[in-house]
Amino acid sequence: MYSEYHQAEINTQVNRSNSSLELVIPLVSSILSFTLGLGVTSITLLGINPGRVLAQMPSVESTVSEVKVLFVNPSVGNNTLANGSESAPLQTITQALQVASPNTVIMLSPGTYSADTGEVFPLKLKPGVAIQGDASNKGQGITIQGGGGFLSNRFGGQNVTIIGADEAVLTGVTVTNPNPRGYGLWIESSNLVITNNTFTGSTQDGISMTGNSAPTISQNYFHRNGANGMTIGGDSQPEVRENVFDQTGFGINITQNAAPLLVSNQIQNNRSGIIVQANARPILRNNIIQGNREDGLVAIAQAIPNLGTIAEPGGNQFSNNTRHDINASATKEMIPAAGNNLTQNRIAGKVDFNAQTAPTANLPKRTVVANRAVPSQGEITFSAANQSNQSQINYVKIDPNIVEFTAPQSPSPGQLATTSAAPPFGESPLLPIPNGNTRPTQPTAYVAPARVQPGVRYRVVVNVTTDRERAMVRNLAPDAFPTIRQGRRVMQVGVFSDRNNADEILRVLKSNGLNTTLEPLN
Repeated sequence: MYSEYHQAEINTQVNRSNSSLELVIPLVSSILSFTLGLGVTSITLLGINPGRVLAQMPSVESTVSEVKVLFVNPSVGNNTLANGSESAPLQTITQALQVASPNTVIMLSPGTYSADTGEVFPLKLKPGVAIQGDASNKGQGITIQGGGGFLSNRFGGQNVTIIGADEAVLTGVTVTNPNPRGYGLWIESSNLVITNNTFTGSTQDGISMTGNSAPTISQNYFHRNGANGMTIGGDSQPEVRENVFDQTGFGINITQNAAPLLVSNQIQNNRSGIIVQANARPILRNNIIQGNREDGLVAIAQAIPNLGTIAEPGGNQFSNNTRHDINASATKEMIPAAGNNLTQNRIAGKVDFNAQTAPTANLPKRTVVANRAVPSQGEITFSAANQSNQSQINYVKIDPNIVEFTAPQSPSPGQLATTSAAPPFGESPLLPIPNGNTRPTQPTAYVAPARVQPGVRYRVVVNVTTDRERAMVRNLAPDAFPTIRQGRRVMQVGVFSDRNNADEILRVLKSNGLNTTLEPLN
């Protein structure tokens, strides 16, 4: 799947039975084809100006080889009286999705699509349906803003703006979710095309994916999302090409068994550029990873990012990352990294600059259709059973070596019950959109030099109210124990003489959404 790093240029001509109008619409740099039906008829409608190109289409019933077009305008549209034509647009994307059949393109006019204009979130994309705004400026001026409750088959309740679907297309829009723990686009075991959009201002992730997903994500702009620009988890194998990840917590968070292909992305000015966790096996080629406040790339646990071999050089460029270009100190694995532009004295951990081979992910085989990976046996099915065995996406345990106070090994009197279920993924930095003075935080392998104030110790306490929160604390800090603080039951994680250690654990717990306090003890 990953042996070639280019996409075929596709120009699709579609003839109307009553017109000689031809639509041949290229996309900047690389062209993605929206494949319709059974792959016999296709149309590329990316980067199209609806007023200029489709003005001759009189109504929603006008078809181009059975491709329908629905127009939506939040300012002048009407869901009751309009038919979705250019002259009588619908008001909401919600209504357009309800009436859209496969092989439909939903064309969006400039404006903000929110609950105030009648949208009902989350918006659920449909197979064979494209939502299109203005791809030429990555959706500036066409904003989908809001979020709503979504019950994930794998991770329970989430707050999401848009839910992906197989064979859907999203292009030319700005997506933002300002709600607490808000995700922009959620992809769960589905394959779609996401190109030339802006994902910004979501309090959690711009995009999060899990399950057995294989979307194509290209030429998008990820800016100032609260936790991650993108989380890639499960057994996902997306192609992530030519995107910009800028000024967010982590640019890209890769975990579980994910094996994405990352090509020609710019990952810059984030807290850390790329975090690779668990058993992830990403392939990185020709990316620019620069100016990140901590590390360019961090490898944790059994993760092995493929940064290049002698036969297939990586071509990644690392520069001006504050701490390390590659930080592999939290993994015992050897990282293959042949053929990159980086400074060797800014490397931590075992890195092989002359790697002959690189490990590959043991994932289901996929076939590629129109430059998109799809399941070789058709539609993916999945079950909500055994959710307790699912690994958490943004999950890193606290390093026990920095916990100075050892908790009791047996439950204390009055200990509250806990559950064994893994906490839902994506619960890393739950902070407002960062600005120049505020950055979301996340655990790393870094331990700062000791900062000890004589005679002062620091206690880290978590105010827990639910079984899930208690289980999360147990997962992050197995030696945490219940106690009483100001008449309330809390969990104490540790007592520290080194303020750096206390701060590190405080960041870990807060980044997972836990109400945590740090108390000086004189």
